[in-house]
Amino acid sequence: MSWDLIISDIITYGLLSYSFFLLGGYIFIGIYSIGVVKKYRHKNSFTNYRLLAGSTQTPGISVLAPAYNEGANIIENVRSLLSIHYNNMEVIIINDGSKDNSMEKLIKVYDLYKADFFVDQQIATKPVRGVYRSRNFIYSKLIVVDKVNGGKADALNVGVNIASNDYVVCIDVDCILEQDALLKLIKPFLESPVKRVIATGGVVRIANGCEIANGRLIKIHLPDKFLPRVQTLEYIRAFLLGRMAWARLNGLMLISGAFGAFDKEIVIKCGGYDHKTVGEDMELIVRMRRYMEERNLPYKVAFIPDPLCWTEAPESYKILGRQRNRWTRGTIETLKFHRIMFFNPKYGIMGMFSYPYWFFFEFLAPLVEFGGFLYFLFCVLTGHMDWGFFFSLLALIYTFGVLYSIFAILMEVLSYNQYRSRKDILSLLLTAVVEPILFHPFVVWSAVKGNIDLLRKKNSWGEMTRTGFSPQGQTQPVADAPPSAVDEIPAQTVIAENQPPVFTPYIDTPDTLTPPQPVDGKEEEMEPEIVENTHPPSTGEKWLFLEPLRYFTGIMFIALLFIVAFRLIEIFAIGLSKDLPLDYSRILSWGLWSDLAFWLKIFVPFFIIYILVHLLSTRFARHALKAIIVSFFVVHAGLSIYYNTSLALAGADIFSYSRNDIVQTVGASGDLNFVNVILMLILIIIITIALNFGSRRWKPGQIFSLFITCISVLFTIAGYPEIFNRPAFISNFESDLAVNKSDYFFKATYSYLLPNTVENDIYAESYIGDYQGDSRSIQFSYVDEQQFPFLHDEAAEDVLSPFFEPQAKAPNIVVILMEGLGRAYSNEGAYLGSFTPFLDSLSGNSLYWENFLSQGGRTFAVLPSLLGSLPFAKNGFLELGEQMPDQLSLLNLLKANGYQTSFHYGGISEFDNMNMYLRKNSVDKILDQNTFPSSYTKLPSVNGFTWGYNDKELFRHYLATNVPLEIKPNFDVILTVSTHNPFVINESEKYVKMFEERLQSLSLTDAEKSRYRNNYRDQFASIIYADDALRGFIKNYSSRPDYANTIFIITGDHRMPEIPMRTKIDRYHVPLVIFSPLLKRTAKISSVSTHFDLAPSILAYLKANHQINLPKQSSWIGQGLDTTRSFQNIHAVPFIQNKSDILDYIMGEYHLNGNDLFKLSSDMNEVLVEDPQMKEQLINAFNQFKKRNSLITGGKKIIPDSIYRKYTSPN
Repeated sequence: MSWDLIISDIITYGLLSYSFFLLGGYIFIGIYSIGVVKKYRHKNSFTNYRLLAGSTQTPGISVLAPAYNEGANIIENVRSLLSIHYNNMEVIIINDGSKDNSMEKLIKVYDLYKADFFVDQQIATKPVRGVYRSRNFIYSKLIVVDKVNGGKADALNVGVNIASNDYVVCIDVDCILEQDALLKLIKPFLESPVKRVIATGGVVRIANGCEIANGRLIKIHLPDKFLPRVQTLEYIRAFLLGRMAWARLNGLMLISGAFGAFDKEIVIKCGGYDHKTVGEDMELIVRMRRYMEERNLPYKVAFIPDPLCWTEAPESYKILGRQRNRWTRGTIETLKFHRIMFFNPKYGIMGMFSYPYWFFFEFLAPLVEFGGFLYFLFCVLTGHMDWGFFFSLLALIYTFGVLYSIFAILMEVLSYNQYRSRKDILSLLLTAVVEPILFHPFVVWSAVKGNIDLLRKKNSWGEMTRTGFSPQGQTQPVADAPPSAVDEIPAQTVIAENQPPVFTPYIDTPDTLTPPQPVDGKEEEMEPEIVENTHPPSTGEKWLFLEPLRYFTGIMFIALLFIVAFRLIEIFAIGLSKDLPLDYSRILSWGLWSDLAFWLKIFVPFFIIYILVHLLSTRFARHALKAIIVSFFVVHAGLSIYYNTSLALAGADIFSYSRNDIVQTVGASGDLNFVNVILMLILIIIITIALNFGSRRWKPGQIFSLFITCISVLFTIAGYPEIFNRPAFISNFESDLAVNKSDYFFKATYSYLLPNTVENDIYAESYIGDYQGDSRSIQFSYVDEQQFPFLHDEAAEDVLSPFFEPQAKAPNIVVILMEGLGRAYSNEGAYLGSFTPFLDSLSGNSLYWENFLSQGGRTFAVLPSLLGSLPFAKNGFLELGEQMPDQLSLLNLLKANGYQTSFHYGGISEFDNMNMYLRKNSVDKILDQNTFPSSYTKLPSVNGFTWGYNDKELFRHYLATNVPLEIKPNFDVILTVSTHNPFVINESEKYVKMFEERLQSLSLTDAEKSRYRNNYRDQFASIIYADDALRGFIKNYSSRPDYANTIFIITGDHRMPEIPMRTKIDRYHVPLVIFSPLLKRTAKISSVSTHFDLAPSILAYLKANHQINLPKQSSWIGQGLDTTRSFQNIHAVPFIQNKSDILDYIMGEYHLNGNDLFKLSSDMNEVLVEDPQMKEQLINAFNQFKKRNSLITGGKKIIPDSIYRKYTSPN
């Protein structure tokens, strides 16, 4: 196994293992939380909080509420805190240098005066300007501290210094507490005589949507807006499940910074809050626990499931992103500061479980999820992973997320049931369904961005706006406080003389964390999680997507203009290089319509992506949009160039080619040349300038932008070009020319990546319907369709013996597969005129099938179809690679019966996995371009690329290396390459002259001659060259002693697509010529046969005449050649157009192409017909094949091992 596969397996199984442990951890937490919630509720049912509320024996609590620029709501918030039912408490409001009129309002409303107050500064902080008390006895519990700005952590440390009670409760000033919140929060401190409770937390809920008056919660409602509602669900999961489970384990590392109670003594000994992290709440808990662990002191951090605190959640993605970004940075900083605890048994549960859990499943989870998704997406796009597995994995994760959320909702309903209405519960359940799609990816990205910001050393909180809890949902502008209101108190007057040294290290380890240092120097703003929005929303702010939509619409209109320009250039280029169809006006109008439809198709999806990125960064979204548009046109231009060169639409088959195959094809085609590269660079520059200039100069109106969006949505629902009747174009060339090339490519890619699964029952008796067809049509008798979908009793008859003289010795067989040899320009009746004079004459002395069909539109299909009559699998049988199942073929069956087998090719045999297929069929010799001596001449190179050796050199090399054997007959396969795009041949002047001579001999009009000469000279010259090379080969072979006992089989691998095709079936229409000195009579055969039919008939002939050993059962798709002279078709077979499109099926005189039904005529022309009954029969038969074919792709075998071993081993 190669290193890349080893690394790929390690990453894949590593990600899957990580996911397994992560999901297992969540399951454990969910189950473990049930018991502790149940136990708490039972125990709590015996507590009378009315007695506690009136008791004077309850411990003292100091409520600390830092405030910065909270003037809009500060009065209501303080009133809410003062109304809490608890006797022995003080409320300390710490104004952290607010720049608004917060202090002025507090002084006025609560009748404050500046008091003489001794501050025991046990934790160093920024200077305190003043301490205020109220003259009104009603507000005797209120203390207001005014200090120099230093951040939230510094403000809380000031509160700890000033607090006179043993327990401090830290709360965000804008939170709403339940009236009994402090009673329930202090209870764990009183109930633990053995272990010291150092901190307690409670459940925090979302207040958005609730009714709040005078600082009190009146009525609970679920938020109407999606973001607050989904955060409600998130908080239920986090608090009711996660923190309760960890509290039961005594492994809690975090209680909400919005509301928590602490043992003040331990807080001071640990150095207070750290101002150097944005996650000061989590960091303090971890430091307190670390302090207790290192001194072997019994302790615990408690958590109660009662909803005690209600806070306002962000209502915009921008603000939410900042919040989650900050949480991520705080987590990482805490883990970094206390890394000594990682898997350190000294720290007990914390070191061995809590810290590792936070590291692996909180810190790493977003990074692994984001990176893992990109990795798996890359794997499926590059073919290293099956799409089914990818989506199954996504479905598993999605389902788990939804079920876990539903479990949390059920826990809430069965325990505290805050949301009592059925409507609220149903809304929560629906939110659980969409949360993994609409919310979770954003949270993951915010966490990833938090990691990036930490690396960039970004330490700010970021601005957090809110609407507040006022009845109108708005806040009023506030003025700055006058300087007189905030006189500073000198630092020396507020520090006790007997205070201990500040920040003496308390951890006796080499890797100790230095406790928080005093804040000094530049003023640091404490930007709380929520900062008021002092301006009422404007119309534009109510519809935040309108401005981005206007900008986006302007950019997309510029893109539409370029799409139209490309349409005109494409038709002009086709007119120059090929010939413009007579009905060009209809082609142009339909083409422009398909372009507009494609533009409307991508409008809404592109806008959704744009607006999501826009929420994170407007500038980045605009640059990204322009980059995507430019990249799109690079791809669009490449698809147009490809079509102009090959007259074939580029589809998803590109994903089925290896990198080497693509490099070889593109390089040898000549499309990747200097001129095209320069034109592409010019295109990029022009489009970039147009996008930048146009976006500044023109921005559509709101109504127009909304109108276009609505039209796009309607088109999405109704369908695109299909809503109008598609015109019946005369030729395949015209219909392909009218198609938007990018639309075709992306639709084909979508169908390839997300194929429709055929679910029909292939074993039903009536599956094919009542189609009778020709009475000679062969119906296979299948043996075991479930295990071997194509295995059947041998049905092919010997139809060739009547044409051959009997002979004792088995004949040599030489199969010549001529690249691009189509009936359109070969032999009598060729509608373009015949350019193969030698093959025409040879056909008159041969068995000649004029209505023969190849099985594929490209070379990849010819070997397995012609030599093995094999199914296509997903992307052509050869693309199965190492997974190709064992099969029977002319190669291994004839070798087992004494034949010497070989394959000869002027190119690289690894192309399309031909080499692998041949080796799996035990071929004796593979002679490709690597075996040619230096004396041989290759085809002229284009841009340094060539397809290999020309046909003359190929035939010469064959004759030189293929020495006749007396004891063994030969079975040789020769694949030519000279008639491949770019049609650059050796001796070009000679064959261009022969082309001109051939033009004069054909019954062509002057206009047709001019068209051939101007547009297809190189193609026709290469055909004449290949025909001449064939003539020389037959002539030279005729001088060999084994010539008299040789059968030559000559056919095309497919029709050349670079010359416009008359019909859909024309792509597959090739001649079949069987020539041999052994023939006793010749025949021109007009019945239809295909590549699938050749192997069964050759083997039937050899078995009848030379008694070769063959099984009684086979898996041929073909039924054998039909030698009826008149036109008929007794076959029912599929065709594969390219590696991603299995679109065609013929049965009787009908041809199904996609959703179109055609009827064939005797010259293999066809017309579009409406026959619903016949169409249904062909669709059913086609689906039958597709189902069998999909079983092979899924791993079913072609034939039993017993048959394979017995009949492919030498006799």
